[in-house]
Amino acid sequence: MAALVCDLCGGKLVMGAGGIAVCDSCGMEYSTERMREKVQMIKGSVQIDNSNMVDTWMRLAMSAAQAGNQKEAYDYYAKVIEVEPQNWRAIFGKGKAAAWQSTLANSRTSELYQAVKKAIEIIDNSGMSEEEVILRKNEFAVAIYNVNNAFLDLRQSNFDKHEERYYDLHWDEWWESHYVQGTENIEQTEDVMTLIKDFSDDTSKRNVLEMKKHICEVLCYICSCSSTCWDSYDKEYLKCYGLTESSKEPFIKKYIGLVEEIQEAEPDFQISNFCLLDPWSPPNEWSSGRYDEVVEYWQKREDELRLAREKRQAQKRTEKYWQEHAEEKKQYDARTVAINAEITDLKGKIDQYDSKISEIRKDFPEQLPDERKLIELKQNLSELTNQKTKLGIFAGKQKKQLQEQIDSLQRQIHEMEKSIMHQKETIQNDVFARMDAVENERKPYCERLSELENERKSIIEELNKDR
Repeated sequence: MAALVCDLCGGKLVMGAGGIAVCDSCGMEYSTERMREKVQMIKGSVQIDNSNMVDTWMRLAMSAAQAGNQKEAYDYYAKVIEVEPQNWRAIFGKGKAAAWQSTLANSRTSELYQAVKKAIEIIDNSGMSEEEVILRKNEFAVAIYNVNNAFLDLRQSNFDKHEERYYDLHWDEWWESHYVQGTENIEQTEDVMTLIKDFSDDTSKRNVLEMKKHICEVLCYICSCSSTCWDSYDKEYLKCYGLTESSKEPFIKKYIGLVEEIQEAEPDFQISNFCLLDPWSPPNEWSSGRYDEVVEYWQKREDELRLAREKRQAQKRTEKYWQEHAEEKKQYDARTVAINAEITDLKGKIDQYDSKISEIRKDFPEQLPDERKLIELKQNLSELTNQKTKLGIFAGKQKKQLQEQIDSLQRQIHEMEKSIMHQKETIQNDVFARMDAVENERKPYCERLSELENERKSIIEELNKDR
């Protein structure tokens, strides 16, 4: 400690009787209270340089953490931060040590989240290389991921320890906790993935893949093949509990989406690698056949996913091929544009010919004038026939007269039917002749259209062929 000196002359202060100090130069006296103040001032101005201890404390902290002594590790990391407040590794280590001290009664995982947030702020502004930043963020992500999963396991082991209590007496509490734990862990894992999911390096992709698999396992945990508990506290009968089919739909959608993403990276990966997710509402009573039904369901879905995956892979191969044969693809595209333009022009011309044919077809009369006369003659014939039928056996003369009229009408009708048929044939031949003429003009355009459509089809097949 620095020497105590006089405020007036800077002379040395000498302690006397009763705690009073006296300056040996000017004789100025200082009371006990004033001396205490001066001592405190000197103490406050003294700074201890512990920078040489940082490396030692970091080594001790890491050793303690590896040995499982998280409290000791936490304390050493705290010492480092006092000296180097921007030491991201100490900040991260302290947060991780805190999180690993979590208990069911006192979760400290939030300290790790805050530490990682602070550490990222530091490294993002540190000038660190991109490769190093990616590596560090993977380290942060894995640390949070491991802590969260350990906390989930801790909760589950607590229930397992008191299984009978929960299953027999408090199944409702068990189920609620079961669901909440699972959904919270999924949300936590998805948050963790945001740190690294946009990186394309192998480490990041491998870690993200592992996290996706974990989420799938937790989804199976949430939507398992139901859980059997006593329906009432007096153990009247067992009942299956779990989510309803409609409540499971978003989980199943997420599950299938993740499986597809996993299989993109690992084509041989199968859903059967997970415990199978039950897609239906809980049954009234549990039966062993339930599991077999779930297995059959996912076998079918597996086949569907495989076919969809193969289709996507084939498409990717095709896209890659044409990226490598860009000039050839350019020629096909240009030809397709030309074909489409010519097809559009041809269809416009063909439509014009179709309109002409429709107009010509209208020349078929709905009814000829003679057809109306024919109807009248047939009505007269029917009336005369009826009159003749009503005459008695003694009305021979009247019958003969009526028969002569009937015969005359029948001859007229016959001749008129022949005339009508001839007229129709004449009109029909004329209409067909004119339609054929238009059709002959239309035919070359239709043939060209067919050629172009076949060519376009061939190009499409060539562009989409599995390579």
